[in-house]
Amino acid sequence: MLGDDKQWVAVMTQPGREAYVAKRFEVDDDPHGQKPIEYYLPMLSVRDKRCKTDMQEKPMFPCYIFAHIDKKQILATRSTKGVILIVTNRHEIITMRDSEIDAIRRFESTQRNFQIRETARLVKGARAKILSGEFAGLEGVLVKGDKDGNFAINIEVMNTSFLVHIKRSELRSADEE
Repeated sequence: MLGDDKQWVAVMTQPGREAYVAKRFEVDDDPHGQKPIEYYLPMLSVRDKRCKTDMQEKPMFPCYIFAHIDKKQILATRSTKGVILIVTNRHEIITMRDSEIDAIRRFESTQRNFQIRETARLVKGARAKILSGEFAGLEGVLVKGDKDGNFAINIEVMNTSFLVHIKRSELRSADEE
């Protein structure tokens, strides 16, 4: 639940307006007298469909941007031009843990070193914890696959998963101490 301390929330934007909303969050002349809204817009480098050698930056989560706000900034966030809504569970605003944002940042910063692709939400398989490397300490769902194993980090708030190839020796069951 969103309170007096700032917490991360997912903000749905109009299609293709993520960067526009980010710029609006930076504006200092908010009509509600609020300070600029801290935000995070994770981007992915993807190959241009028309020219396979050109790369372009696209939002990792189309139509979403993350805002670090407290309850006093709800109105300013919701009323920002280009914002559709702050994600809720029908009764209250859904907040994200800092560790979830950190995991997204790690994915974004290492995307050239790992094969990352958006997949449907993964719910089957055992929960596993990564023991070493860039994602050490993160938990996700183990997906049966090739001999090296496939490890999926499930970002539950956004119902989105990322598939990262990691050796089995770098994993252990999340149930183990």
